[in-house]
Amino acid sequence: MMYSYYAFRAMKYRIPKWIQVTVTMFQLSQMGVGCFVNYKAYIYKENGISCEVAYSNIFWSFVMYAIYFGLFLHFFIVSYLSKKSDENQRKKNN
Repeated sequence: MMYSYYAFRAMKYRIPKWIQVTVTMFQLSQMGVGCFVNYKAYIYKENGISCEVAYSNIFWSFVMYAIYFGLFLHFFIVSYLSKKSDENQRKKNN
């Protein structure tokens, strides 16, 4: 779904705002799940449960997902929640 969304955006199609917000929410969810999976892998290893993932992989993967989460959250706030975004949207529609 997300790649179709990006393809239509690249082709300059006007995408309804609710779809834009939904895709961004899916991205935030994906990054949150990635962080959670890495957290659980770390906990499993710490508790002696068999987990074939190296600590370095857990660390760097968590860092990557956390950074992406922060970037998508910033994008969400700036694009959909800020007053500046609302003003720009009104200007485009007029």
